[in-house]
Amino acid sequence: MPIKEYEKIKTGAGNMSLLASLSTANQALLASKDAINVVNKNLSNAFTEGYKRRNPILTNFPGGDVALDRIERIYDQRLFNRFINTQNEASGLENYKEVLQEVESIFNDIEGTGFSKELDMFFQALNDIAINPDDLVARQTVLAKANQLVGRIRNSYNSLEDTKNRLNETIKRNTDRINDILDKLAELNKDIAGSKFNDPRKNTYMDERDRLIDELSKYVDIKLVFNGDDTVDITTVKGIPLVTGEKAEKVVFKRDKNNNPVLSVRGIDLSNILKNGKIGGYIKGIEFINKTVNKLNDFTAIFAATVNKIHSQGYDLNGNTGKNFFTIDPSSSKTNLDASNIVLNIKKPEELAAATDPTSLNGDNTNVKKLISLNDSITGVLSSSEETSLLSGSVSINGINYSISDVSSYNLIKNKSFHEFYNGDIISKVGFEIEDTKNQYEHVNIALQALDSKIKEKSAVNIDEELINLTKLQKAYEAAAKVITVTDELMDTLLKMVR
Repeated sequence: MPIKEYEKIKTGAGNMSLLASLSTANQALLASKDAINVVNKNLSNAFTEGYKRRNPILTNFPGGDVALDRIERIYDQRLFNRFINTQNEASGLENYKEVLQEVESIFNDIEGTGFSKELDMFFQALNDIAINPDDLVARQTVLAKANQLVGRIRNSYNSLEDTKNRLNETIKRNTDRINDILDKLAELNKDIAGSKFNDPRKNTYMDERDRLIDELSKYVDIKLVFNGDDTVDITTVKGIPLVTGEKAEKVVFKRDKNNNPVLSVRGIDLSNILKNGKIGGYIKGIEFINKTVNKLNDFTAIFAATVNKIHSQGYDLNGNTGKNFFTIDPSSSKTNLDASNIVLNIKKPEELAAATDPTSLNGDNTNVKKLISLNDSITGVLSSSEETSLLSGSVSINGINYSISDVSSYNLIKNKSFHEFYNGDIISKVGFEIEDTKNQYEHVNIALQALDSKIKEKSAVNIDEELINLTKLQKAYEAAAKVITVTDELMDTLLKMVR
């Protein structure tokens, strides 16, 4: 061996070079191992809902050293925001559609839940009295059909109110869940901010945060503001804070005097600004139910008022007059007749007033014909002053109060018929609203599925890609391990030579 080389070994210069190589190889080994762990985590979570793929970023330093610089979470904030907004709209339309379908089922004449058939049968039964005014069987049939019609009307009203109550309870439960989510998101903001230098933990927290935001968007329409430290502030669409940093607001649910849901934050009413999400869909559904109840009440009030007006002008088989055919249920707390409290006032068949001539009670059918004519037109039944009072809000006729919520209800029935109003302003409106909502939902849902696919394409784990990455990293690991082995052997040889 040349003296010069021997001196290098003796002084340790060669050892120092080998130690540097050993250190570099060891660093590469550890970096590869950490990167392999990241890839293995991706593979083990390939089918975990909400998991965002991690990308190990390796950095080369001067001198040949390599290290795992950071673990990057593959995530597109812009796509996520669009997804949240679209999902919010889709959720609102879906739940609104479900409410509409439930309303439709209440007035489904094909399945026998509406009252179009009962309305027809009532007027048809009156025809039998017109043929034979003193036929008690025919009169009893009219009372039976009238009871069936009244029962259907009241069942429709009660079913609408039951649906409204159920929706209120659902909104209350959803509000409780919203508050749970807001609390957890505030806690996650704290965890994320505190995990600045721990990528694995921080990424796990952010996955959970996005999952909760995803769930929250199904309940209410929200806006997201992402901060520089990866925390998120959440507001309503009108900017009312829900989560700010580590603080979560409380959403309060209550019912107003009309049994409508009221949601508020810090005393600010949110009910009129929540248009999407489950809550928005349910609130919109309740608004539609309220309109349908109003139309049902208008129908009932106008129907009862005109029938009572005609009936009270006639004479029954006992020669009595001035009696209403329908009245208000004594158990009702309301002072005006509507779909919730209409009951039959006639108890006996002979009390039905078919005649207008008190001298021909058994043979006169003039008044019952007037009742039958109501099926086609109510024009002229109410006096001008009675019409004016009713159209102004309320009218009292023969001791009973009647009111309507919409002037157009009376005008439609007057210009057309009860059937036209029932089929056109109640049944058809529900059908049109359902069809329109279905079309909107299908359109929005297509957009939602497209966004979901884009997000998964970018953020979801691709097993084939991860296996390729794993193979590359394993080879790098093996190369580093080989360098360590060779270097160790060289050092051992040099040390033996020195001895």
